[in-house]
Amino acid sequence: MFVTGYPAMKLGRHLVVTDLHIGIAKELYEAGVAIPSQIKSFSERLNKLKDITKTTNLVILGDVKHSIGTGFLEAKEIPEFFELLKFRKVIITKGNHDGNIEKLAGKNVSVRKSFIVGDYLLTHGHRNIKTDKKRIVIGHNHPHVRFTDELGAVYIAPCWVRGKIDGKTLIIVPSFNELSGMMVVNDKRYERFNGPIAKKLNKNSAHAYLLDGTDIGRIGDLRD
Repeated sequence: MFVTGYPAMKLGRHLVVTDLHIGIAKELYEAGVAIPSQIKSFSERLNKLKDITKTTNLVILGDVKHSIGTGFLEAKEIPEFFELLKFRKVIITKGNHDGNIEKLAGKNVSVRKSFIVGDYLLTHGHRNIKTDKKRIVIGHNHPHVRFTDELGAVYIAPCWVRGKIDGKTLIIVPSFNELSGMMVVNDKRYERFNGPIAKKLNKNSAHAYLLDGTDIGRIGDLRD
């Protein structure tokens, strides 16, 4: 299910990622940090993952865009990004940053509130979704875990989160864009996850997993 070494999962013929935040380069530039356009690297990574996982369809769990509105950079880059993808079908479960995404993504991209693959309900996570499916997969939270060694050096890594809500399994997918910010799950300042679905999750009993698949245990045991 988890694609080893990547913030992506495979469900049948579907590759699932979340939180691309295309357009964040403009915000970083205004803060004094210049980075090149991300759409080429994103499309190359996704097309490579398509080959690795032998999938045909791509599901993006929302926040394709970074600005809630639509800036000049997003209006230019988002259509170009989807043209570079080599998937048979692309589905977006619309996120809270995805205003006007239907027009920008183009007619060949399906935009929905949620999407079902087998026993999994996929959605962004910023709104409540009623379902009888036993597994819910969301983004929206950008989970990371912090490690501190004996010398005080700090390392922060993206992670998966899996736990139980209302008798269902909830999986929180790490952000595909490394520059889109983070929630450090074992930081005491974050008592709850974001969104009406994830906030029901008991952080103490939920498990965190590194991108290589290592189960590093319950989040409650990872706190300072």
